[in-house]
Formats: sequence, structure tokens, C-alpha cells
Amino acid sequence: GKSALINQIFDKNVVEASNRAVECTTISAKVSGTLKEYPHLKFNVYDTAGLSESDDGSVPTAHAFVQLVKLAYFIPNGINLLICCAEKGLLSGERFKINYRIVIKELCEQRMPCLLVVTKCDDDHPLDSWWNENKDVVRNQLKFEFIDCVCVSTLKTNRRRPDEILEDYTESRGNLIEAISKYSLSEPMSMDSWKRTARSYAQSFFNRTRQLLGFEENSLR
Repeated sequence: GKSALINQIFDKNVVEASNRAVECTTISAKVSGTLKEYPHLKFNVYDTAGLSESDDGSVPTAHAFVQLVKLAYFIPNGINLLICCAEKGLLSGERFKINYRIVIKELCEQRMPCLLVVTKCDDDHPLDSWWNENKDVVRNQLKFEFIDCVCVSTLKTNRRRPDEILEDYTESRGNLIEAISKYSLSEPMSMDSWKRTARSYAQSFFNRTRQLLGFEENSLR
């Protein structure tokens, strides 16, 4: 889902996307560039290994977490916006709740805007139907404090019309870019500007939650 989303932002295949049962992103990848529709905007997007991977996937969850912390710490200048990509129907799962707590509440201390992007909305009309029906549950019952949500279809064409770009794809892309532009911080926030350094805090938090998540011992060094 994440890789397909990045390809949609840039409207071309810039990272490998997978439709397999397990994720294919094994290391963090940076994609930089401008969009022809928004030449005044410079995008630096980081594709990360998925935190919801099981140990049967390409990257075990524990290792993906360590990669994410290291990436956040070493990104030059800082971060303007976090994007949480989730497949429709999976937000209420226990793994997603734990990942939200790790990244948004604990590591980022809820000081950075996080945009929720829900994928697999290919058959929804209008596209934001899922969010309109579920936003109260997400905010009031699940207690997820996302700054907003964008529902997308990342399918650009289909077999019946392989040369025709689907309207849902175009609408999704426009809504996504508009939300990124709207909610990104005007000045990036670096890890060094937070109350604790990422390395020491993440290590202590990681040790506290390792047993809960079923992680094996990992080092952030």
C-alpha cells in the first residue's frame, strides 16, 4: 500500500509495489522530485518497511521498527508530515493500535501532524464514503488522533480499459496531494528538537514494549 501510494503521488513507478501476500519493501527508500502540476513544491517522500509485517513477511516487525527509528533520526532537516497508510477495514486490529501508539503517541509524542490514508477504496462512491461513515469511530472509540483522512484508489487502469486512466485514481491523487500540501508543517521538525533524543528514548520505549509485541532482542545502535 505505501509503495503504491508513493507511485501515485509522483504518477509513475518510482518504487516497487507489491500485490503479494507479504510486503516487498525491505529497506527505507527516499524519493525526491517535483510534480508537473505543482512545480513550486519539492517532495521528499520516504518509503519504509511496514510495521504490521508478521515474521513471515519480508521484514519482521521488530526490525522494521528499528529501521523506522533510525530513519526518523537521520532524515536531514527533519519531517514535515507523517503519513499512516492503512488498508480499509484493518484499523481496528490490535497490531495497528500498537503501531499507532509506538509511532504517534510515544516516539513522536503527538507533536507532529499525521495524515491517515486509507487504501482499497476502489469501489467506493464517493471516494470518502468510508471516512464519512467511520470517522467518529476512529476518533471517539479507537482514539486515533489523525489530522485528517484521505481515501484513495491506487488502481490507475483496469484490464477492460488498459489505456484509460481511471477517474478514481485521478481524484484520489488530487485529494492526496492537496492534503499533503495543506497539513505539512511549514518548517520541518527534527528529532533533535524534541524533548528527548530519538535514540535513547526509542531504546527505552522499545524495551518496555518488546514483550507486549513479541519482539526478540534488537539493538538500535
